[in-house]
Amino acid sequence: MSEYDLICDLCLRSMAPADGTDSWVRDERGEHAFALTHKGCVPPAATAREEVRRLIWPNEFLRSVTDRFGHRLVDPEPLRAIVSALAPFVHRPDNGMEMDALRAAAFGAVLGVSPARSRTVSQVSSTGSGK
Repeated sequence: MSEYDLICDLCLRSMAPADGTDSWVRDERGEHAFALTHKGCVPPAATAREEVRRLIWPNEFLRSVTDRFGHRLVDPEPLRAIVSALAPFVHRPDNGMEMDALRAAAFGAVLGVSPARSRTVSQVSSTGSGK
């Protein structure tokens, strides 16, 4: 396990930022039940969520954290743990995720998804190759 591994709060397995979701419950009491999980492990009670792949962008990280200031936090400890877990990804000097994702979006793509993977079987067979 690397020092930069994110661990799912529910299944306790390692996950990549592209596979993660930050979720929580927002109700009349405030915000609570923060969880950092795989997309498929999000608790059913969660009423709000954000993709971790976006939260490691410096601007999105700051926006998300400052948005929490506007709400009552019932139990702030899980949120503190999530902020601490994501901070190394945000502050790494080689973090180009935000610019790379914006460049990909400019072409109608999603960062990390190969255009070849999104091709249909008929497209691949008509070209005669998988490339």
